[in-house]
Amino acid sequence: MTQYGFIGTGSMGSMLIRKIIGSGLVTPGGISASSKSGISARALAGTTGITAEASNRSVAGNADVLFICVKPLEVRGVLDEVRDVLKPDALLVSIAGCVSLENLRDWAGENVHGVRVIPSVTAEENAGISLVAWGHGVTPGDKNLVLGLLNAISTAVEIDEQDFDLYTNLTSCGPALIVAMMREFAGAASRTGTIPPKLAEYLVKETMVGTARILEGGQETFDNVIGRVATKGGSTEEGVKVLETRLPDVMDEVLLALDAKRRVVAEKVAGE
Repeated sequence: MTQYGFIGTGSMGSMLIRKIIGSGLVTPGGISASSKSGISARALAGTTGITAEASNRSVAGNADVLFICVKPLEVRGVLDEVRDVLKPDALLVSIAGCVSLENLRDWAGENVHGVRVIPSVTAEENAGISLVAWGHGVTPGDKNLVLGLLNAISTAVEIDEQDFDLYTNLTSCGPALIVAMMREFAGAASRTGTIPPKLAEYLVKETMVGTARILEGGQETFDNVIGRVATKGGSTEEGVKVLETRLPDVMDEVLLALDAKRRVVAEKVAGE
């Protein structure tokens, strides 16, 4: 039986463990995990039945597939710690942004097959996109295994590593950016009218959920939905015109800010 290890059981690591178990593809007995203090790993073990190990080395030494779910600046330290206990030809799956496949190979050894995955919080609802880029030596069997896990909790999209940042903006970062815009939409309603903030938030959330359902399946385009609501000469059309005038510059600035922050982190990662 394939043994899975998870180093890091924060928000994303614990979500992946819960969802993978929930998919039925991996049993709790096939997963071990560790965390910095051990507290979150033990708590997760208590609710899922996985094994909480006392050290990262214990997890790595037993894993055929090792998920690295720590912050980018912690990845090298973790791999330095476990490199000598990794199984030959172990499959290493990193979810850390700004840590390249080349970094993984340098830090974990040439025999380790590296994979970069950027999941999204939307996998909590069996939805959204998980981005995947394959490293040197990854076999068709490795790909089938990873894609099987990811497609059970999301939709896996294979891309070239050079495109990771731009795609990540739309997928992994997307939920926070979309919700931030909806929060401001609700806030504007409260500022310019008499609607209570909590009610405004509720109305916007329910509208966003319903709109997502209309878009679900890919049959409807953004333009189609806008056209159905913003009829010619109506008030909604006027609001859309404001957004079409001002949002392009705002969204360009948002993406530039994301990229600038990534460059800073990547430089720190490279300088370790």
